[in-house]
Amino acid sequence: MTTAAADPADAYDRLHPGIQRWIYGQHWDRLRSVQAHAVAPVLEGQDVVIAAATASGKTEAAWFPICSRLADQEVRAQSGIKALYIGPLKALINDQHLRLESLGDSVDVPVHPWHGDVAASRKRNLMKNPDGILLITPESLEAMFVREGHRLSAVFAGLQYLVVDELHDFIGTERGAQLQSLMHRLELAIRRRIPRIGLSATLSDLAIAADFLRPGRGHLAHIIDNPGGDTAEIQLQMRGYVKSDPKTAAEISADDDAAVHANDARSIAEHLYATLRGKDNLVFANSRSAVEAYVDLLHGMSERRSVPNEFLPHHGNLSKEYREDVERRLRAIDTPTTAVCTSTLEMGIDIGSTDAVAQVGAPHSVAALRQRLGRSGRRDQPAVLRVYVSEGELTERTPPADQLRAQLIQTIAMVELMLKDRWFEPPNTGALHLSTLTQQILSIIAQHGGATAQQLYTTLCGNGPFSRVDQSTFVNLLSDLGATELLTQSSDGLLLHGERGDQLVNHYTFYAAFQTADEYRLVTRGRTLGSIPVDYPVLVGSLLIFAGRRWQVVDVDSRSRIIELSRSSGGRPPMFSGGGGEVADLVRQRMRSIYESTDVPVYLNREAQELLDQARESYRRLRLDQHPIVAWGNDTLIFCWRGDRILNTLAVALADAGLRVSLDGVALQVNDNTAEGVLTVLRNLASQPEPDPEVLAATVGNKHRDKYDEYLSDELLAKAYAAHSLDVPGSWSTLRDLSTYESGIDSFLPLGDHPKPAAPVYPRLGETPFAVIDLETTGFAGHLDDRVVELAVIHTDPHGRITNRWSTLVNPGRAAGPTEIHGLRSDDLSNAPHFAELTDWLTDLLAERVIVAHNAPYDLAFLTTEYERSDVDPPDWATLCTLELNRHLGTADSLTLESCCAAYGITLNAGHTALGDATATAHLLEACLSRATIAGLADLQAVGCEKPLPPAGNLPAPAIPRLLPRRSPDWRSPCK
Repeated sequence: MTTAAADPADAYDRLHPGIQRWIYGQHWDRLRSVQAHAVAPVLEGQDVVIAAATASGKTEAAWFPICSRLADQEVRAQSGIKALYIGPLKALINDQHLRLESLGDSVDVPVHPWHGDVAASRKRNLMKNPDGILLITPESLEAMFVREGHRLSAVFAGLQYLVVDELHDFIGTERGAQLQSLMHRLELAIRRRIPRIGLSATLSDLAIAADFLRPGRGHLAHIIDNPGGDTAEIQLQMRGYVKSDPKTAAEISADDDAAVHANDARSIAEHLYATLRGKDNLVFANSRSAVEAYVDLLHGMSERRSVPNEFLPHHGNLSKEYREDVERRLRAIDTPTTAVCTSTLEMGIDIGSTDAVAQVGAPHSVAALRQRLGRSGRRDQPAVLRVYVSEGELTERTPPADQLRAQLIQTIAMVELMLKDRWFEPPNTGALHLSTLTQQILSIIAQHGGATAQQLYTTLCGNGPFSRVDQSTFVNLLSDLGATELLTQSSDGLLLHGERGDQLVNHYTFYAAFQTADEYRLVTRGRTLGSIPVDYPVLVGSLLIFAGRRWQVVDVDSRSRIIELSRSSGGRPPMFSGGGGEVADLVRQRMRSIYESTDVPVYLNREAQELLDQARESYRRLRLDQHPIVAWGNDTLIFCWRGDRILNTLAVALADAGLRVSLDGVALQVNDNTAEGVLTVLRNLASQPEPDPEVLAATVGNKHRDKYDEYLSDELLAKAYAAHSLDVPGSWSTLRDLSTYESGIDSFLPLGDHPKPAAPVYPRLGETPFAVIDLETTGFAGHLDDRVVELAVIHTDPHGRITNRWSTLVNPGRAAGPTEIHGLRSDDLSNAPHFAELTDWLTDLLAERVIVAHNAPYDLAFLTTEYERSDVDPPDWATLCTLELNRHLGTADSLTLESCCAAYGITLNAGHTALGDATATAHLLEACLSRATIAGLADLQAVGCEKPLPPAGNLPAPAIPRLLPRRSPDWRSPCK
């Protein structure tokens, strides 16, 4: 049921006199359109979806008729909570409490916020005397089910309405599946239907939204679709920037900002400062680290100009008090404030009017961009949006995907889809949500003290929100939960918590359907600033930027997870987890049309126009208008201009066909394969029937994505992965399109003056020199939080004879780890360089050489991870493993370094050091190469050294970093 005409005067007359007086007190001369449309269906008890722009009055549209209904004497006489509001953020609940409290007072209905920051005494009083309106998050409602399950029917006995705010934020997510389950279980607890009302400013498909609100009954909901339209004027500018190569150490020493911030970030900050100062604004950055970096730059500009700082950070890791202070400043009319923020201010928190919104970097989605734009343009003023997009500097080594300036083109595509097409991404509603189903099974057992399998299936799947989970899948899930001790079964068939299940349910993290990170609390002079992830390296004396200020760590209490800070002049933003969203199919298709068009959007500044010209020139030069496959060195790129889910499915299918494939932004990259070879595989796949998605998903190595996936069998993980992450029909349609292109090498080669990479050079025995490496580390889990603490590199000639040696300790930014093994303490490492300071130098040392190590996969995996943590692309090294070489030659019974050295009479130095072990490995290499020559080995590829050599860079040689070898603090040059 959709919106019909509504008379504001008639709708006003149906409201309670107390609500009418409240409206009159706001000096409103009439109800807004969305409010008039909502009165009748809400009062009549229908499910209602209200889709209207930010600041259109949709909150009041729901609560005017709700409060009118709650003021009825018959409703007042009933005990229990009368209306339940569920919001995604504590901050939004606090904001709604402020907005609704006076509205509730007008009809004598109390309003109660409920979340982790609300006093326990206030919650106890409400549970004893439940009444009025309760504002809560899904997590707090989950906790109520677990802890107070036996009382829920009494607490909510008088419930008349259930309101879900920011509905779009829940649809298709694990948290949304939890919310659907909680709404369903609440109705079961009080044994009757409760009218549900959903509110949102960015819904792509209102039918999907209605069906989410009440699964299987969405067609009966009343839909109010932005009556009156969205006709606000929009002023838009998109600015382009180029990020140049990092400065050398000598240049950095003269400019402190350059040590922390790239040139493009400083230029963007200068423009933000010049255009936003003196007004109220929101600047949306794409990560919490970026928020801290830009606030640091803007604060520094204010200090240098000796003016008050108006630029403040706002993100989820800041303390509640700090965030609320920023929100108060935004609402105040006499304190110009610009909040640099993440999605924390994307929601409907009331911060008053803002003069402009800025977006730094390509937005994650069209919906997010629309939400952010909606925060500007109040008080009948135009909405102002400034978008800042930065692209890398073009060099002869720039890969094709980066030449296409994809961040800029994606941003233009999203802006056009938002403004011209009024389109938002449809939610992914195909997921099974088995992780959240696991949580809900444990929650129901906690609520009732036990449950049978049939009761659980009927409640959650048969008649519940997990209806896509069939009975056989449910039985397999229960079997998995029993095998992992989350569940146990009593003799009478009742399912109870197992030992592990009890531990999970009784831990405070259980109530969230999503994974929550362990964090340190940051404190200065008794005041909590916020928190950072535990896996962020923190040592006493280290520097960081947080809450818009620079700090030094003065104490770390690992047991209590508290970090004490004092003010400092230096620092770097901490790294936080999280990333961007999935790029939709239509966005990529619009990108392709932009590449092939000649239109230049009027909102681009000169630099952005130049980037657009470069992007289109690269698109033509690569012949992407004629052919989607591009050869690049020894690799092949596939540009099919489809969304991330189809790209992921194609990557899985190609990997299953034997190719080494990875996602490279807008393209698929197939390593070590020719364009003709890739096209042959594509055609073979396209000629085959579409595979079963679950069979294809079973070939994926790591399918863990959600909180409780670790307790699921590989069979169930394959079902979940196929439902959420694969689009087989769309991918096979794409394969059929790709297979229609004709082969022929000229079709694949870049044209014109495009700088092609040099032909790959493969290592040859007796001709190629080596670089022997060894590492000492804090542990074995480099992919988690272990770090390198010592690094040694030894150069040898093509016959393995040592020509040069280097060694340095490395500051891991965390505890030193197994001192009893490597002999290093945290104090030994505190003055050593961090790995990020060594990447350029190390890359230069290893270029044009075969990298040698004993158990090379271990060392190279650690190096690759450290490069990635440093935000540097690791080279694709050609490697030789002396362990595997000895296995090939059969020279030792045991393949440990000690045994292999002993077989050749090589003495291993006492003491476990990187330089000592690297030296022994270099001597072992020399002996093995002599033995290999005698054995007739003519090519290193026969022992696994198959990759081409990484080329030397064309940039100036990097400066020697501040190396710190073991027990030699004054050493500054290579030892020979």
